[in-house]
Amino acid sequence: MSGAIMPDPIADLEKFIGFLKNNIHFSFIRFSDGEVEILRNRYLEISKENTVFRGRIFKNKFPDFDSKKFDPKSGQKIRKDLLDSSLFRSDNFFKGVPTRHNNAVRDREFLLRLNGGFTESVTFSDLFLNSNYSKYRNEVVPLFSNYKGIYVIANYRAKPIGLLSNAHHIEIPDNFFLKYDEVVSNVYEKIENVPAGSLILSSASSLSNILGHMLYLKNANVTFLDIGTSINDLLSLDHNTRVYHRQKKTFFHKIIRRNPKGFDIKW
Repeated sequence: MSGAIMPDPIADLEKFIGFLKNNIHFSFIRFSDGEVEILRNRYLEISKENTVFRGRIFKNKFPDFDSKKFDPKSGQKIRKDLLDSSLFRSDNFFKGVPTRHNNAVRDREFLLRLNGGFTESVTFSDLFLNSNYSKYRNEVVPLFSNYKGIYVIANYRAKPIGLLSNAHHIEIPDNFFLKYDEVVSNVYEKIENVPAGSLILSSASSLSNILGHMLYLKNANVTFLDIGTSINDLLSLDHNTRVYHRQKKTFFHKIIRRNPKGFDIKW
């Protein structure tokens, strides 16, 4: 990236705020380390208590709705669709990539190569998270209520509440990888013809990347946001899995702000 213009997380979030305030339609999908593993065609598994990642096994405490399994021997359809989303470029189609604060410079450069280089439509996969989280919750999320039609793609256990209480919930099962063709077809059928001006919020792992791309090709007159776990509390799902989820200035939070490695978003 020597000599290149580097994106700024606050400026990029402000851009999205402007789009939402002015009813400018756009799509935002996010590539995390899991999506990179799939694109690199490497086995990936998150199951109860264990994660298999880059050939190593780790203990975890993720909830059941985070379960997933990609096997290169049987998962080439999802890999192809994910690759298509990573290759696609359009002015109002934004792609978030993991970056330096994620210790993911190699992944960043890999995704930039797939994108054909850096463009202004490339931003941070953590744009709604970490050091941007408070601004996102205070200035972005309230704007969702401006939309008459809100559709939420999330685990079947989710129950939209608060400003999402009137949203249409499109359910997905645990580990949708096992029934990928069926799930992606069913969900896409429910969103492909939503009214112009609708807002679609997707908390569906790699499915968000694929659906965001598919929908943009069919109906670019809606706004599609890959929200990840950023508003799990409004979906009645576990929302205490990351330090930045705790907005109160706890002692631990203050320590992190003094030692911001992995918290402050950096390219």
